[in-house]
Amino acid sequence: MSLPHFMFLLSISFIWGSMFIVAKIGLMEFPPILFTALRFAMLAVILIPFIRVPARLVWPLVRVGIVMGIGMYLTLYYAIYLANNTAAISVVSQLEVPIAVILGVLFLGEAINVRRVTAIAIAFAGVLAIGFDPAMFDDLPAVFWMTASATLYAVSMIMVRGMEKVHALTITAWLSMVSAPVLFAVSLAFESGHWEAISNAGWPGWGTLAYTVVFGSIISHSGMYYLLQRYPVSLLAPFMLLSPVISVAGGVMILDDVLTTRIVIGIILVLGGVAWLNRQKATIPANP
Repeated sequence: MSLPHFMFLLSISFIWGSMFIVAKIGLMEFPPILFTALRFAMLAVILIPFIRVPARLVWPLVRVGIVMGIGMYLTLYYAIYLANNTAAISVVSQLEVPIAVILGVLFLGEAINVRRVTAIAIAFAGVLAIGFDPAMFDDLPAVFWMTASATLYAVSMIMVRGMEKVHALTITAWLSMVSAPVLFAVSLAFESGHWEAISNAGWPGWGTLAYTVVFGSIISHSGMYYLLQRYPVSLLAPFMLLSPVISVAGGVMILDDVLTTRIVIGIILVLGGVAWLNRQKATIPANP
């Protein structure tokens, strides 16, 4: 992996880690489904210039929009909304890593060797060290929905990797266009107080919503789509293990979470595993 792509991937991991803290703040002012619908409605408007694609790409893009935009994000924000322990939930989200790697091997024929498996295992052991906390068991409903979200995200990564190459912002644009109307309909059916939430929301609510639009989607997810068209899923997915490190740090600084020895050990393992993983990939050429 080239150094610019490596640094970009680290930036994406940082943004995703911060998203759990940002989303938790935003969901204090908006119902979860409405928050998700507003995010994609704003994205659809911003990315209108990228909607145009050949007819053969419409259905693959619609499928990605259904799986990721509706399925993954709906379950993600609902899990965050239900969670009492945001850091624990961010750890559960990392189940997407082994799921994505396994799916990449099974359905895309991607190669995986002992060293790669070992590096992933070290990093994932760090995630478990961070998240193996009794507080996790107080959040079983949130854990269930986050597990569903992680699975759907892993599936969407495989779908994007196997799709004909298309502009990364085009994928995000279609995801938003497909998702927004469905999510608004679901929100109207199952949530209440929409106008009150919109009219009473302050700068933290709108600010976090803007952050998820610009950094969460336009930069990080579009960036990941760009990288998925150039590198194997089994290379990119383990870097997502850095996200809970950022989430835990944010929890300590912003939400007054406690930094324990177990968490410190977990952070060291995650960083070490990902660093070793990148060294193992240095000789793997990117797709043209």
